[in-house]
Amino acid sequence: MNRYLNDLLRILETEDRLEALRFILDLMDQDNLSVQEIHEELLTPALNSMVPSGDINMDIWKEHVRTSIIKSVIENLLPYVARERAAVSTPKGKTVAVLCPPEEYHDIGARMAADILTIHGYETIFVGGNTPLRVFEAGLATLPIDYVAISISNPYHLVSARNIIEGIRSKSPGVRIIVGGNAIEKLGERAEVLKADRFVHSLNDLKDLEGGVSHESRV
Repeated sequence: MNRYLNDLLRILETEDRLEALRFILDLMDQDNLSVQEIHEELLTPALNSMVPSGDINMDIWKEHVRTSIIKSVIENLLPYVARERAAVSTPKGKTVAVLCPPEEYHDIGARMAADILTIHGYETIFVGGNTPLRVFEAGLATLPIDYVAISISNPYHLVSARNIIEGIRSKSPGVRIIVGGNAIEKLGERAEVLKADRFVHSLNDLKDLEGGVSHESRV
């Protein structure tokens, strides 16, 4: 466990957005933590450590407030993402659109994925949550896209994810499809029904999208 996690959790319990942001930015500036360390070792555990109280309305309140704070933190890390990208200096010459399937509004995993892809040299377009196929098609008409990275948090969105993947395949067969998120971990081998080109299980898996198994070989 990261030695700063308990301090962050104590701040988040107070729901003080500015203090949480100040704490994370100080870690970046003074302790030289990387963006990936902040995402994996602090922000993700902070989201996953919430314990239900039995009051569903209050639990939803707290989840929404914490999610909002963490989104603010991630957005303010963008200058550090740019700094790390310049330091890594490995341009891939490939464009990745990062999105969530229709009705999937939990986009923090997608935001984190977009940061890591950017650092490791991809031209990254963060589209966001709840992205219908028609919206993706509109974007694809404006510029070539090499990869689509789809983040799925809730297993209930497996069907909508499968539908958008099928739609992308029919319209843009040359686009490789990468899938990850909490739902993939929960589904295990059942996630294979999505017929993605590659499943990612950690932010490390996003450093290089080449390789993996094409969907044709999964049939």
